[in-house]
Amino acid sequence: MTPRRVLTAVLIATLFFTAAEFIWLGSEDVNGALTYAGRLNGAFLLLVALIELAALAAYCHHLAAGARLVGYAGAAVVVAIAISMLVNFTLLALQAESWSYTHCLWVWLLLSITSLLSLAFLYTRHQRQQIELPRPRSLAIGALFTTMAAAVNFGYAQIYQPYSTPASVSTTVELGKAHIANGRVTLPVRLRSKNTGSVTVYALGSLFQVSARGPIATDAPRTKQDWLQDISDSQAVLLRYSDERKKKYDLLAQGRFMRVGRKLDPGTEVATDSLVEFPESASYEAINATADMVYMRADRVVLTSEEYARSGRNSWHMDKSHPEVESAPAWVADHGTEILRYQSRIVHSNAFLEHTRTARYATLWWVLEEPDKTWFGPYLVAKVSPADEVNIRPAPAEPQQLTAAYGLDHSPSGRTQTTVQQLLN
Repeated sequence: MTPRRVLTAVLIATLFFTAAEFIWLGSEDVNGALTYAGRLNGAFLLLVALIELAALAAYCHHLAAGARLVGYAGAAVVVAIAISMLVNFTLLALQAESWSYTHCLWVWLLLSITSLLSLAFLYTRHQRQQIELPRPRSLAIGALFTTMAAAVNFGYAQIYQPYSTPASVSTTVELGKAHIANGRVTLPVRLRSKNTGSVTVYALGSLFQVSARGPIATDAPRTKQDWLQDISDSQAVLLRYSDERKKKYDLLAQGRFMRVGRKLDPGTEVATDSLVEFPESASYEAINATADMVYMRADRVVLTSEEYARSGRNSWHMDKSHPEVESAPAWVADHGTEILRYQSRIVHSNAFLEHTRTARYATLWWVLEEPDKTWFGPYLVAKVSPADEVNIRPAPAEPQQLTAAYGLDHSPSGRTQTTVQQLLN
């Protein structure tokens, strides 16, 4: 077989498989992209697939007729091959940017090479006047405009829109009036989380905690050296006649205040009331409360809420249905600290991202740490990563990258502290 026949076969195969590729990716986005811009990108790909098929038909007719490829038929073939090269180069760039391997990589790579060879083949034929293009300069400008329009649309969907519409969730905790009955103190706690932004989010996890301590007043004033030690111990407030380092905190309550994996639309507020009890004889002086919610943007990923909610595994129990025992990596919790873990696969917002990245999993750890020298006790840690990288310590810049890519973030309430006497009055 002569080189010309080989290149002709390569060109025909490139047009055919590029059309199939665009129909595959475009139909996925038209039916499943999470944003309007993503679905518009899918419709654009389906339109370009028609151009690829029209170019394939024109080129096959040219071969069958044995005539020169002239007029708009020649232009359609050149434009179709150029679009194939540009789109597959874009997919290769996305794949390289994510440092991921998928089997689709070979599709992007093969079509990039064959389209480049086909474009070079068409150019040599044009130089030999076997292909005649109408207004080559206008054709080049049109192809450039089409490419820029596709790039602008993709950039709008993936970069501008997420930054211009940031996700925002507000979480608060309130302590109500306490009551004493039968030697026990009952303290109402109200927890609220509200989606104050314009983007729907998934609640990966929520956690509140209430802790208490006894008196910490000292008769003698504390010295500057004591304060320096407080700073070394990460104390936020330096007190002259109080020493928090000498008192132990008791964790009175901890728990979820929202269903795991719940979807929160903009403006949605979830309020939960809980009761915390402790004996009057405990002689607590101050009560501390805090709450936190971890969320992820629903316009960036799809999370199967029910699957995620059923994925809970803990470090202290083993039964016949879930014989594996979970343990947290060292960067999440100290060895021996009990944890509860949720994990589920996510689907990206469009076909380009889904097929240029390895499977990603959203993982949340609820670390059941007891408060000791400080009021802070249990906490939540979240990560989005491939399955084999879940336990790897994230790089310093990774949390910010996850926030930009998936909207993964925390909504802490801040610390609420008050005296028991105030709560009783």
